[in-house]
Amino acid sequence: MKNVNRKKQLFFDFGRDYEANFENFFFSTRNKLLKSELENFLNGKTSQNVFLTADNGKGKTFLLNSILNNEHLEGYKIIYIDVASLNQEKNYFAELSNFDLICLDNIEKTSETLEVQIFNLINECKDSSTNLLFASSNHPDNLNFLPDLISRFKEFKQYRIYSIADDDVEDCIKFIASKLKLNYSEDLISFFSTRIKRDFLSIKTTIQDFDKFLYSEQKQPTKMSAASFLKTYS
Repeated sequence: MKNVNRKKQLFFDFGRDYEANFENFFFSTRNKLLKSELENFLNGKTSQNVFLTADNGKGKTFLLNSILNNEHLEGYKIIYIDVASLNQEKNYFAELSNFDLICLDNIEKTSETLEVQIFNLINECKDSSTNLLFASSNHPDNLNFLPDLISRFKEFKQYRIYSIADDDVEDCIKFIASKLKLNYSEDLISFFSTRIKRDFLSIKTTIQDFDKFLYSEQKQPTKMSAASFLKTYS
């Protein structure tokens, strides 16, 4: 990160999640490069503007907030703004170029008025030492925005959060179980891996609900109890 001499940390709560933690984000095999690049970003090894793309429900908002909560950014002047929550009649981006990091989420929901504001913000930050981290459910090529704004987006380093592949499901279950301090056998993990949805939130929610089921039914985490749980689980 740039501007390491700035020690004041300032947050504007436009949808911030202060509990999100970078260590709690599961990076599947196809997302290992993204993890490495973001770690370099946090460690100050690179100064760059980043455009992150992910389908809805793939964890982009959690990941953005995890980055902002990271200990490496303590003491920096940073801001998170959910573009979808903004009133287009106001100018939210004036004088933000003095921040160390500006994070804009849900870029695809930008109104026409805000397109101009974001374009101006990017131009202002070109003359400062501000890092920009934008996230969208659509790649810039698929956004119906002003051509000049799309051109600015394409100057950013582009990364995508890929879906969890079939080969990663067991590792994802192990990751979640470890974070939740749950002791699951390999057989149980394998059993769940073939019967669970392939996105992180669904996997996490299922494992949490299964743990509640075990507690309420006074059962042990076995394939039999998992089968009983899944019969009525939707």
